[in-house]
Amino acid sequence: MVEIRKEAMFRLGSCEVNPSDNSLNFYQLTDTNQSIEKVSIQPKFIEVLSYLARHYPNVVTREELIDTIWEGNSYVGSKALTNAIWHLRKQLSRVSDKQLIETVRKTGYRLQFEPEFNQADLVDDLDLFQQAELKISRLTVFNRRLKFGGFVALLLVIAMWGYHLYQDSIRYVPTLKQNLTTAAGSELYPAVSPDGRWLVYGSRGSNRYSSLYLKDLQNPTETPKRLTSTKSSEIRAIWSPDGGSLYYGSEHRSENKCYLTKLDLASNEASRLAECYSYSSAIDIAPDSSRLVYIWDGSEGAGSGLYELSLREADPSPQRLSCSEGCSYRDRDLAFSPDGQWLAIARRFGNISEDIFIVNIETGAEKRLTFGLEDIRGLSWHQDSERLIFSTENSGVRNGYIVGIDDIKVMPLEVEGMSYPRSIPNSDELVYSNYMRDYSVASFALEQSIPTATFPLLEVEYSYRNPDYSEQAKRIVYVSNETGFNEIWTSDIEGKQRRQHTDLKRRVAYPSWSHDGSKVAFLAPDDKNEGNKIHVLDMQTANISILATPYLDHNRPSWGWNDEMVLARSKDGITEFYLDNRLPKVISPVNMRLGKMINDDKLVFTQLGKGGLWVLSLANPDSVTELISANHFGEGYNWVANDKGVYFRQNRQGYQLINFWRFNTGLITPILKLPPGSIPRSGSMTYIANGNSLLMTLSQNYKRDVIKLQHKLLY
Repeated sequence: MVEIRKEAMFRLGSCEVNPSDNSLNFYQLTDTNQSIEKVSIQPKFIEVLSYLARHYPNVVTREELIDTIWEGNSYVGSKALTNAIWHLRKQLSRVSDKQLIETVRKTGYRLQFEPEFNQADLVDDLDLFQQAELKISRLTVFNRRLKFGGFVALLLVIAMWGYHLYQDSIRYVPTLKQNLTTAAGSELYPAVSPDGRWLVYGSRGSNRYSSLYLKDLQNPTETPKRLTSTKSSEIRAIWSPDGGSLYYGSEHRSENKCYLTKLDLASNEASRLAECYSYSSAIDIAPDSSRLVYIWDGSEGAGSGLYELSLREADPSPQRLSCSEGCSYRDRDLAFSPDGQWLAIARRFGNISEDIFIVNIETGAEKRLTFGLEDIRGLSWHQDSERLIFSTENSGVRNGYIVGIDDIKVMPLEVEGMSYPRSIPNSDELVYSNYMRDYSVASFALEQSIPTATFPLLEVEYSYRNPDYSEQAKRIVYVSNETGFNEIWTSDIEGKQRRQHTDLKRRVAYPSWSHDGSKVAFLAPDDKNEGNKIHVLDMQTANISILATPYLDHNRPSWGWNDEMVLARSKDGITEFYLDNRLPKVISPVNMRLGKMINDDKLVFTQLGKGGLWVLSLANPDSVTELISANHFGEGYNWVANDKGVYFRQNRQGYQLINFWRFNTGLITPILKLPPGSIPRSGSMTYIANGNSLLMTLSQNYKRDVIKLQHKLLY
């Protein structure tokens, strides 16, 4: 058996790696002599590279690297490892045009270049103690290597005794996943009945309409039963505590209304309880069956929020629980604790920050559990009422976490794709919807003699989205999670000469070029992660400034024609934010989604909650004109205007279209047909004039199934 010393130096082509002083030494030959460039990097980066070299040519899993380098701390190690790989690749790119560290998808990493070690660093025939030491270091989570010395027999006894104490200190439970659904549709919002026998979930078919299904978990081969009609849409249901009924929102297309509904499973009788906001809105029932709490908009002008509906009154009226005036957040999800003491609430601050709070039902006292999450996708209590399980999306990747309400310690479950987890009653297991989605920027050539499809801008493994092109800078700006965080990047129109421009590690979003190509405006969370601010990146100096604002939330930014101010929606309407640090000015109360200046006076925009494409004059902002009728234009963000017209996305039943509306004729021409869901609702489009092409965000939806999870952190 041959082992390589941890501190051994080695070469990768023209690079000598020296772990003893954490350096990379690059050798360059000239006509007269040899020069050496020494680069010092972080010790953890060197440890990762050395570990890969000592295990060449084998694949090393991410878990093994995290256990070895970061002593099993996956919460820190996961992002740190991604960062280490990125920096190593960047430094080693000068050795070879070929990527030296290969990513083996869903497994780990391996070196593509054979390392050269000195023979003196190779150790043969390890004695029994060293073999035992290596075995123990791989089995224990903390990977602490036993030091040589003392009596071999006594040391082995102590090591085994310590190992068994460690094993006894935790109840080892392997992570096991079991698919509960395998249908072709997208199964969402799973919930298991109180007796553990039945699974209810929503499934959206190819016609975009959803129904509730019931599956017998004791007879898994039986076909699930559809519970609701094809004339209505339902997707999110909860069980009554006795297991005899289901409560859910139901959208009736013929009436264009949503009703909060109770379904008695014994009689199959459905009864309407009240109006609801959406069939996918969050809902939960108190453990004593006394009331429902759900998301609704009561049209009092306060917007959507939590409402309570009594189940013990004959003709109850919904009562608002959420903040109704001067609110800095929106309540979006909720869950009652099994003991009835707490109500957990997910609150959205602005449009890119969300966190979890718990409210004591008896006293009304609140407690914040998380700080700086991005997008919460499901809340559920553990059966002990002391821990919350939740899913969140971080820089394009969904995962599950658990947090204690006393210590507020967030622990990762490391279950990628977890969405809408729901604890199984009287069990330490849960069910969730597996949701995997990658984003990319795709190019589509216009007016080609030979029909073409979309082509990815980059052939990469990470997600990137929200492109914007500058004719002056001749570059594309976009958001990428290549470093483990969403940051601002640019490339040329062919996706080459890529550059990273921000390192905020705070989820940047929606970049927009200034007209002269010298600056980029974008959104990023504020210091408290309770809102967002408009940031401006100067491409020449790399300086980032934050525009003065009294608002917590801002929608997607775009530039004024003279580049002296940025336009975005605030809670007061369309607002100008100035680069000279003046306070912003509201120019119209219109609730704008996305706006673009098409000349020095005309702003073309879409509206929140209202279809159509609109235009107003900055000289006379009170005059708003419909440019494209809502009958033909229902898009919010996926559109772009050029000098001839407007390209935009249109959702149809079973597919999507990219259409072109001409200014001079007012005619709409379909130019590309795509599968449903290809262009996400939150995407963006940009036009490249000199290439006569469109860039757009595309998403790849994987099949979504319901999965049952067993995990040691749930015990």
